[in-house]
Amino acid sequence: MKTLIASLAALALVPTAAQAATLDLEITNVEASTGSVMIAVFSSADEWTSNTTIAAARIDAAEGTVRAVFEDLPEGTYGVKIFHDVDGNGDLKRGKFGIPAEPYAFSNDAPVRFGPPSWKSAAFDVSGDATTHTVALR
Repeated sequence: MKTLIASLAALALVPTAAQAATLDLEITNVEASTGSVMIAVFSSADEWTSNTTIAAARIDAAEGTVRAVFEDLPEGTYGVKIFHDVDGNGDLKRGKFGIPAEPYAFSNDAPVRFGPPSWKSAAFDVSGDATTHTVALR
């Protein structure tokens, strides 16, 4: 497993110690070790819809499970969008009708019906020293 520590201090989002939280994100079903796993973290429905991230990470792909740790997040509700950039071009490859042609996932393994899932179906709470959230690529 690979680990990436993503610091939000550079984004000027340094919460007080009592409000700091860590998100330990595990991404399973990585089928190839080529390219990167791209992760976008959102903290509101508006961010989710506009694709405005609070944090992001790029992890070298490895078969099986990869992991990203986001430290010093304000406690709250988050959603995650992920894709495995198998060909390494930095973009999600799409097929007919805009359907992803590379593996992707959403937090809560939220269902996909004619587009990305709603914020409500993907949102989950992050609080305390470590919240572990597991997502499977499809």
